[in-house]
Amino acid sequence: MMPKYVFHYFPIKALGESVRLLLAYGEEGFEDHRIPLEDWPKFKPNTPFGQMPVIEFDGKQYAQSIAIARYLGNKYGLAGDTLEDKLEIDQNVYLINDLRTKAASANYEKDEVIKEQKYKEFSEGVFPDYLERINALIIKNNGYIALGKLTWADFMFAGLFDYLGAMMRMPDLGKRYPALQQVVDRVYSFPSVKAYADAVSA
Repeated sequence: MMPKYVFHYFPIKALGESVRLLLAYGEEGFEDHRIPLEDWPKFKPNTPFGQMPVIEFDGKQYAQSIAIARYLGNKYGLAGDTLEDKLEIDQNVYLINDLRTKAASANYEKDEVIKEQKYKEFSEGVFPDYLERINALIIKNNGYIALGKLTWADFMFAGLFDYLGAMMRMPDLGKRYPALQQVVDRVYSFPSVKAYADAVSA
């Protein structure tokens, strides 16, 4: 039987891993289509917006990592019960995404001089400020990103965690902020998620 979902992304974690973790958690089975960089120009015209990740099911394609994660969150009962719950999840996800955008603006800067200036400036102010806010959120939510319970925001964060650490030049991110590591460890402790992660790293 064909898997219901086909997920298209590069063979890296980055923006795709959150969706893979949610799909693994949902236990519906999915085809994890990892497109090597050299094949991307050929595949690109077949995507809705000329970018990945893309999820495909029921003969349609959908893009945008946060939108896909939110859809799966709703599907798997990880999106809260009220509009206000959904608002809280969204606001916390967008806070994390703001940090990712800042980190990316330094990491992908082409001019080496400007790049190092950005890292110096961000490492002194921007990164610690965001990380302390996210850390405080997690502590307030008893070890979760939002609502004091498991939501798709936890998967979003766990999927981005390694990417954030690399882009911020903080390989010890989890040691510096144990509450952040706690969220990641919880997500990977689900048997179906662990099985996916083990299979990928094998």
